[in-house]
Amino acid sequence: MNKLAKAMLKAIDSSDTLSSGPRAGGKDGGSSKTIKLNKAHMAKHMVIGGITDPRILDYYNLLRTQVLQRTRGEQKNVIMVTSAIPGEGASLTAINLAISIARELNQFALLVDTHLRNPVIDKYFGISTKRGLSDYLVSEVPIFDLMIRTDLDKLALLPVGRTITGSTEILGSPKMRTLVREMKERYPDRYVIFNCPPLLRVPDALVFSSYVDQILLVNEAGRTTRRQIRQAVDLVDRSKLLGMVLNKAKETV
Repeated sequence: MNKLAKAMLKAIDSSDTLSSGPRAGGKDGGSSKTIKLNKAHMAKHMVIGGITDPRILDYYNLLRTQVLQRTRGEQKNVIMVTSAIPGEGASLTAINLAISIARELNQFALLVDTHLRNPVIDKYFGISTKRGLSDYLVSEVPIFDLMIRTDLDKLALLPVGRTITGSTEILGSPKMRTLVREMKERYPDRYVIFNCPPLLRVPDALVFSSYVDQILLVNEAGRTTRRQIRQAVDLVDRSKLLGMVLNKAKETV
């Protein structure tokens, strides 16, 4: 088993006793932190790990069900969540989808933040991380030292860490491509959800889209124009388009 495989096993396996700091690793010396999430902070930011409103939970459970129905058995377990423009709720959708999947029986989820220019996962979960994906890509830090276990059963996080200005080149690097491929192949029963920047703002998501199995596009009713939606759809491989989530819609479309 290689280092990435060990990292994902340590980060997602919830059978071990939870601890407040780094865990001792195997013979390779790797470790994976476990953090207790602030439920009040999560509720304030509409993250379902801190919300008990059944109406909100049902929305995301419905999304999870549709995603699982369209991907199970087809080895399409690597999904990127993005939007056409900023502020449409793509990050919150990615986060809540990952949590909802992790709550499914015999299902695990790894949530990865690829907003290398402006990390967002930390803000929603109320955590402070100094290292993450960028440190693996730039500084050769082992991936198993960067993944975080949470007290939300079967959910692991890979935050950004320090920000990177040249994020497009980094995300398009062979090292990133290899990492995504290994995440997919080593644990095909685990969903890897990538929270990606907007398609029409920076080229990061477009570059990254070639690595994933499926793309979930998030739009906000009354905010995104039809032209912007068409532009976003035209940028990506339509065969990978899993579907669209319409936020703040007052009626079914």
